[in-house]
Amino acid sequence: MAKRLLALMICFFMVTPLVAHATEQTAVHNAAITAPTQKASAENSAKTLTATEFAAKLNCGINLGNSLDVAHMLQYNPNMSLAEYEKSWGNPLIAKEQFTAIHNAGFQTVRIPVSWDEHLNADGTIKEDFLKRVREVVDMALESGLYVIIDTHHEDWLNLDLNRKADITKQFAAVWRQIAVCFQEYDERLVFEGLNEPRLKNSPYEWTGGTADLQAFVNELNKTFVTTVRNVGKKNTQRFLMVCPYCHRVEEDALAALKLPDDDRLIVAVHLYQPSNFCLDANSVQSWGMDKTELQNLEQKFLLLQKYFLAKNIPVVITEFGCVDKGNTQDRVHWTQDFVGFCRRFGISYLWWDNGGDFRILDREAGAWVYPKIVQALTK
Repeated sequence: MAKRLLALMICFFMVTPLVAHATEQTAVHNAAITAPTQKASAENSAKTLTATEFAAKLNCGINLGNSLDVAHMLQYNPNMSLAEYEKSWGNPLIAKEQFTAIHNAGFQTVRIPVSWDEHLNADGTIKEDFLKRVREVVDMALESGLYVIIDTHHEDWLNLDLNRKADITKQFAAVWRQIAVCFQEYDERLVFEGLNEPRLKNSPYEWTGGTADLQAFVNELNKTFVTTVRNVGKKNTQRFLMVCPYCHRVEEDALAALKLPDDDRLIVAVHLYQPSNFCLDANSVQSWGMDKTELQNLEQKFLLLQKYFLAKNIPVVITEFGCVDKGNTQDRVHWTQDFVGFCRRFGISYLWWDNGGDFRILDREAGAWVYPKIVQALTK
């Protein structure tokens, strides 16, 4: 009897840990089963955001310019590798460490300009290796916890020649259809910006608010872009899309002429380098803050955005702004503080233009910040 009792006790203590282990395993498996439901709930929550609410989430960001938007290089070296092409304007290959640095600095968004022009086959299809590279870069940015914007940048075929409207529109739709198919399973953290500074190049109207005909052409392209992406389906039906006025200009005639397609998930994108002599001309004004008129003129640009869009509950994001390095770091910091101050006041998200050159604030080789005070002004 004593032996039987001892055997039962041994059995009990052997089985108890097994039961506990089995219970723990069941809990793990159940958690794994419920994970997709939780993810679906998060996605459904994102879909309930309005365009204005989503645009606010983009907050502050930076461009990685002059990398995937390199252009006009195959005419010099038709046999250039894809890696050589990406580096041909002086920047290193885009790498995960760059996105990590951007995220860790406090930025929420990265805009990755893309030039598709020299990566199109004769039949208009995007070359597979380039599309794969774009997707690889987008994945790196998303995995770093950033929102991502991609566009069509430095496209020679997108010159607004009114005599070629039909051909341009057809190619524009074909390119965006392929991009939308490639990213059709990506969620709302990936944003498409249809155009980049659409204008009639080498004309008197290139850097103005445009003419009525040119403005109307931009409206047609915006509509084509939205319709094309939506028609691809899947996640593209809910994706937030960015449309722009002529040349992305913050000029009253361009803003007044912009007609938004009938869609409730659109954001207006503009570019603002104001004043141009301080922001763009390396040989011009180096100081900022002495002339109060310049600050008032900058404010007027934001008041125009308020008048035409924000007051109508239409969100605006400044997808490019910045000022070149003239050895005037403190003035650049003050200008950035003033610019960001207006963005905060009017509720506009903004992305610094970093081309790796005269607008550079990120050392892409080292993953370190060249001008930390400017970064602080952008992200605080």
